[in-house]
Amino acid sequence: MKRILIALALLALGMALAETPASGAGEVWTSGDGPQSVNESIQVSIPVRVALHITETAWDLDLDQVPSADQLGEGCYLIPKNFGDYNDDGTVDAKDAFDAYMNGELRPAHNYPAIYDYDGDGKIADDEKGTLFCVNKKIVQKFCNNWTTGTGDGCEFDLKVNITSPYPWDPETHSFGRMFFYDEAELPEDGTVENYVPFVELTAGSNLEGQAIEIIRMRGARFPGWLDDYITEGFWFDGTELPGEYVFTITFRIDPI
Repeated sequence: MKRILIALALLALGMALAETPASGAGEVWTSGDGPQSVNESIQVSIPVRVALHITETAWDLDLDQVPSADQLGEGCYLIPKNFGDYNDDGTVDAKDAFDAYMNGELRPAHNYPAIYDYDGDGKIADDEKGTLFCVNKKIVQKFCNNWTTGTGDGCEFDLKVNITSPYPWDPETHSFGRMFFYDEAELPEDGTVENYVPFVELTAGSNLEGQAIEIIRMRGARFPGWLDDYITEGFWFDGTELPGEYVFTITFRIDPI
C-alpha cells in the first residue's frame, strides 16, 4: 500500500513539474516525459565610448645638441641650398620637404645651423648647407563606437596647438621656425570619410593659436577597434627663427558627431 501511495505522489509531482516550471532565487527548472525548455534573457548595455592613447607625450628638441637621424627616421636632416623646391622668399615648401624626407632623399644633419662637410674636402658646397629639418614619431590610437549605418553618426579627430613664446607673439615673424604634422591612418573600408587631411603645416596667424584642426571625420562606420595612426611631427629652421625656449602644447581630441 505504501508503495502505491509513493508512486501516486511521484506521478502527481511529475505532472506538476511538466505543467508549471518552478523558479526561485534566479533559477528555473522543469521536468516531464516530453520535450522541455527554459529561456534565458540577456540584457547588454553598451555606452558610447571615445578614447585616445598616445605612445609618447613629450619631445625635447635642443638645437645645441642636434639629434642625428636614427634607424626609425627620427632626428634631424639637411635640406640643402640646391634643393629644387625653395619658394621665392627663400623658404622651403613644406610638403616638398616632407616628401623628400619620406623618400629617403635627405642626409642626416649634426649641426645648427645646418652645415656639414659631408665629403670631407674642406669646402662647403650648396648641398652641404641649408635648412635644418627635425622630426619625431609616435602612435596615436583612437577608439570610437558612435556610429549607425545610414545615419550621420560617427567621430571626428582633431588637433590643437598652443605655443608659449619668449617674445610678444607676432604672427608675421614665425619666431620659432616652422612646424608640421603628418597623420598616417589605416582608414576603415566601410563608411564615409568626409575629411582626411594627413599633412598640415602649422602656420602662425593661420592655424596655430589653439584652433581645432580637423584631421579625420568619419560617418556611418566604426573605427576598426583601436584605430592606430602613425604620427610624425616636425620643425624646420632656416634662420628666420629667434633664439629662446618655446613650449608647444599639442592637444589630440576625438569627438562623437
